[in-house]
Amino acid sequence: MKELNVTLKVWRQDGPSAPGHFDTIAAPGINDEMSFLEMLDQVNERLINEGKEAIVFDHDCREGICGTCSLMIDGQAHGPQKGTATCQLHMRKFADGDTITIEPWRATSFPVVKDLMVDR
Repeated sequence: MKELNVTLKVWRQDGPSAPGHFDTIAAPGINDEMSFLEMLDQVNERLINEGKEAIVFDHDCREGICGTCSLMIDGQAHGPQKGTATCQLHMRKFADGDTITIEPWRATSFPVVKDLMVDR
């Protein structure tokens, strides 16, 4: 197990007609064996404990079956690992000190509900 300190550039948006922007969020002490979604869970715990707004994202099965977790990670669908869903991506694919850009799955037919969650 290796511990990573990464920086997240997360798309934040209050709804389909609201303007969006990127927030920079520190993510220290991330276990490289965590899944990407587990990392987001850990970051959200910290944000909530600090009285800040959690990152809204969608997931369901966390087994790579349903596709609900679809995100754009560093400009790639589901991130740098080919042939996997976001929930199957592990933090070991990233390096200590990386900045990771996370955006919703953008399509006209899938408007943003909030942050990284879209209306499917």
